Amino acid sequence: MIRERHVLRMKIPFPSLKSRLACSAHMYICMESQYPEYRFVKCQTLKPYMLYEEPMKKYCDEEPDITRNPFVRMTRIDCDNSFSTSGVEYDDRLLTTSRPDICAELFAEISAKRPENDIPLNEEELVLLNPLITRVKH
Repeated sequence: MIRERHVLRMKIPFPSLKSRLACSAHMYICMESQYPEYRFVKCQTLKPYMLYEEPMKKYCDEEPDITRNPFVRMTRIDCDNSFSTSGVEYDDRLLTTSRPDICAELFAEISAKRPENDIPLNEEELVLLNPLITRVKH
């Protein structure tokens, strides 16, 4: 069962099935978990252009630290946007392996910058991209 603070690796069909987020798996932190409704924020390796252009207004930068997170490189957590679903289940095998979650302190830091823009995902496309995500059976 996926819970708040868990970190998943998955592909997201945003803005389309042909986008960069849909082509390769990225890490996402679960910010809200009220089965079957979930909300995630995106994590990505910090890239040099981000230091100068600042494509995000609100974010948290996090160094790799197994006592705090599962990241292996300096990571930027996007606090501008969140992604939500309401009709799918996430298999526990999507959890990161070195550590399945982030620490409470980092979760609180991200929560304080609460994303204002929530993007509902196309769940049919999400299931197509990720065999370990399935539709909720009613």
